[in-house]
Amino acid sequence: MFNWKIIGYLGVFFAAIYRIPQIIKIYKTKKGDDVSKKTFILHNGAYVSFIIYLTCGQEKIDYILLVYYFIGIIENLIILGMKKYYKIEPEI
Repeated sequence: MFNWKIIGYLGVFFAAIYRIPQIIKIYKTKKGDDVSKKTFILHNGAYVSFIIYLTCGQEKIDYILLVYYFIGIIENLIILGMKKYYKIEPEI
């Protein structure tokens, strides 16, 4: 019998790493201008809604999805923070 949770864990793994190239790019270039702030805010809104749905609207909590959404929020907040941090012009 196939263990379908392996597919879920694989999805969480990919979710945990798919924003890392964007984070690295922002760090190396010290620019986040090309990243849409509104997109990441909307994305986090979706994640928060899904977390509320999973924890309050379901009888059984799907922890794989819950972890995925929390990882997504954390990475999105890192990207938004880096975007804001690198937008600040250094004083001369």
